[in-house]
Amino acid sequence: MQDPITPAHEPPYVRIRNLDKVYQSRRGPVPALAGISLDIRDHEFLSIVGPSGCGKSTLLKCVAGLADISAGTIEIDGRNVVAGTPENLGMVFQRDVLLDWRTVIDNILLPVEFRRQRKSEWTDRGSKLLELFGLRGYERRFPWELSGGQRQRVAICRALLTDPRLLLMDEPFGALDALTRDELNFELQRIWLETRKTILFITHSITEAVFLGDRVIVMSHHPGRIEETITVDIPRPRRLSVRETPAFGAYTAEIRTTFERLGIMKKEN
Repeated sequence: MQDPITPAHEPPYVRIRNLDKVYQSRRGPVPALAGISLDIRDHEFLSIVGPSGCGKSTLLKCVAGLADISAGTIEIDGRNVVAGTPENLGMVFQRDVLLDWRTVIDNILLPVEFRRQRKSEWTDRGSKLLELFGLRGYERRFPWELSGGQRQRVAICRALLTDPRLLLMDEPFGALDALTRDELNFELQRIWLETRKTILFITHSITEAVFLGDRVIVMSHHPGRIEETITVDIPRPRRLSVRETPAFGAYTAEIRTTFERLGIMKKEN
């Protein structure tokens, strides 16, 4: 089931229509995405969950302008996404991609260097972001001195430096241990409530998708399609303990049932 179209009086910030993505290989074309139509509202936290190989990351790259599309359209704030990354966009990958020979603050300031802007004009904002993420005083540390969770916090600070309106996150906590992942889930929700960015969040974790998302998009694979859209009607801020409630369990069970129907997960006996 495709995502319902946003009402005319509430134009979506991101509008995707009939998106196909086909990769070319030596054995012939490989369809990665088929018929994706999706609206993302301004200030919305949208989670996308699906199995490995379903095209989640490919969809993110298409929205970011890092991958060409084979058919359909993508619009951000009414403008077509063409080759090249759109303005007003930040991106966080599964790996933090920090440069170990640069200090934390110099890693954060990398985007303004690419723009040929003066680092000195952005240093204060970089330090304030570090403080927001509980890393005050870490400006002159090097990435190799940090834990995995701290490194990922720095990567998020870097993505937020230029105050982008849209934040794309490609399984940013997938490589972290369970306790650190829980901590960063809670921190990300807090930052989102303060900044109200529009966030498109990719994950393999059903629990993570429901905890963070206003809506959860469930994808199938071969090629990737939207199978279900679930609105998560749980008040915010959400404590981690909300995962133990019947309401939360009902949402995760609905997603698991969809995966069972698609043959992605085995049915429990």
